[in-house]
Amino acid sequence: MRKFTASFVFVLVFGTFALAQLEPPPLVVPNTELFLGYTFQHADTSGANLVTVSGVPTNLVNTDSTNLNGVAFEFSHYFHGKFGFTIDVARGSNSRVDSTGIKYVRTNYLAGPSYRLHQMGFLTPSFHVLAGVDHDSFTIPTTLPSTFNQTDLNFAALAGVTLDGNLSRHLAVRLGQVDYLYTHHYGTNQSSIRYAGGVVARF
Repeated sequence: MRKFTASFVFVLVFGTFALAQLEPPPLVVPNTELFLGYTFQHADTSGANLVTVSGVPTNLVNTDSTNLNGVAFEFSHYFHGKFGFTIDVARGSNSRVDSTGIKYVRTNYLAGPSYRLHQMGFLTPSFHVLAGVDHDSFTIPTTLPSTFNQTDLNFAALAGVTLDGNLSRHLAVRLGQVDYLYTHHYGTNQSSIRYAGGVVARF
């Protein structure tokens, strides 16, 4: 009985040790993902000084750029785990662009192809090129009880890279998404930089 017990313990210990040496199975990341998180944008406001109010030229803002804070949502689906498409909706705002107290809001509605690289251990990088429209809105305080709103809806395009940290098969944290955003408001080309980070759910 003692020999049997010793043999059993020996097999159990060394069997466990052998299993521990095996490579863990690779984490298979699902092809569909939802992202929700925070977005920061250094927005180019060039051309806002070309706007006319009642036919009279006016300076909407006295700066060519401003920082916007907000939220971003993305839906992505990848075919065979690599090529896919992404739908992106993001909104950023600044309640006081300059000393005049103007509020500025920018909302992006974009979609386009994306490519997800092979998983690199904890990390999963991807790239995307999106196009769509951008809604631009200035709320200008006046001496009247009401306010004056100036809005514009125009073409927008975005290209960027994403880096996700895999927590599990169905959950990841977006460590960073950095995008170059092109917009065309008030007859002027605008170049902005956008950063996003948050939570990714996969299924």
